[in-house]
Amino acid sequence: MYPRLVRWRLSGKKDKNISKESEFTLSNSNGNDYKFKLGIYLPELQLPFEESLAAAKEIGAEYVWFGKLPQGSGLPEIIPDLTIRQAEELSQRIENSGLKISLIAPGSPFKQIDLTELEYEDIKSHTRFRKELDDLVRTMEIASILGIKAVNAHAFTWPGEYLGKPTWAMRWLTQGGVISDKLEMSNQPSEMDKLAKALSLVLEEAEKYDVDLVLSTLPWHYTNTTTNFRQIAERVGSKKLKAIWGPADSINSGELNVSTAGFKNIQPYLHSLHLKDLHVIDGLHLNFKYTPIGEGDTDYLTILRNMRLHKTDAVLAVAAHFTAPSGLGVDAVRINFNNIKSLIDKVENEPTG
Repeated sequence: MYPRLVRWRLSGKKDKNISKESEFTLSNSNGNDYKFKLGIYLPELQLPFEESLAAAKEIGAEYVWFGKLPQGSGLPEIIPDLTIRQAEELSQRIENSGLKISLIAPGSPFKQIDLTELEYEDIKSHTRFRKELDDLVRTMEIASILGIKAVNAHAFTWPGEYLGKPTWAMRWLTQGGVISDKLEMSNQPSEMDKLAKALSLVLEEAEKYDVDLVLSTLPWHYTNTTTNFRQIAERVGSKKLKAIWGPADSINSGELNVSTAGFKNIQPYLHSLHLKDLHVIDGLHLNFKYTPIGEGDTDYLTILRNMRLHKTDAVLAVAAHFTAPSGLGVDAVRINFNNIKSLIDKVENEPTG
């Protein structure tokens, strides 16, 4: 059942314009010794491998992450296809560029698996789930050998997501969607039952290799909002379950108060943030446009302040998604990197305490 009372909204509200009554301030110890960690999502540079490493370093990144290697590396593009020797070579080449790997993935595991397709009693019987789990486990093995502490995956799609998005209106109007749980008068497993079981299977493997499972928070998946992510995380109950949070994606999913209440929801689980910006034009009909950071609806200034106050150990992984005037991906990433750096400089020059 959906909530009987929902807030009707046809267009997005700028996150920074929430009312004083609904806004709250997170307080903690002095943040003078806090250092922001800056990274880049490597594929968004849209450059050959060696050029992408050089550009990431020149732009100012300390960390990189990727699900597929840029062309021109001379290595398999997909992480599970690497031999251990090739993985060690890859790690060394990135280290020689003055960069660190914060996160890796075998492509985009579970990104296009509809949760309704999974049979609760035998989830591993789903061919695509089994294949993508095997790839993820191989990636965990490589990560463990290389000293990379986290691998990335997705949290399955809402019903029919890639076949017309039939639940989108419900999700927007309920600020992210309602994950069914504890179905009364039914012997059928709920959505939460399936999510918990499927993710627990993955986390059993993560425990073996001592790596974290970092879930993306895209609008198309069950972790689309900080509220939904936290509900899932609390149900699963694993310290290995983390998030790479896209605040702009939470806004695009209909979540309110993202920079304040949203940050509080997800802060204990943060591995990194996927930084981009967008403006919601008509949320009910999924009409939005990507913008440079600082020109969209995301209140990154408040998020950065809260990260500093709480000394949040998370990488700010810059992406883009918008088109730069030059049309080049590297220029779009550079614009976003410089914009977030300007906001960081502002926060670091503010008094604390």
